Amino acid sequence: MEDSIQRLQVDALLDVRGVDPAECYLKAREVLEPLEEGQILEISVDEGEVLRTLPYAVKADGHELLVSEPHVEGVRLLVRKRILSFAEEV
Repeated sequence: MEDSIQRLQVDALLDVRGVDPAECYLKAREVLEPLEEGQILEISVDEGEVLRTLPYAVKADGHELLVSEPHVEGVRLLVRKRILSFAEEV
């Protein structure tokens, strides 16, 4: 599995380290919005509150959290933009 994660293509980057946790989700949402379904956003976050809230918020919007791992000065999250089913599009 780790090998397949390393082969994922990241389509957009967002660094919200040092940003107020309440703003992190809004920024992530702004970057996810223009992405195509299935594209991947890499988010760099600080440890702490944002790491407890941001993953749940993106999953609540229907996106898939692929990776949450320690990274340079924080944590790296990989989020795949949700793929809408036909029922959701109608």
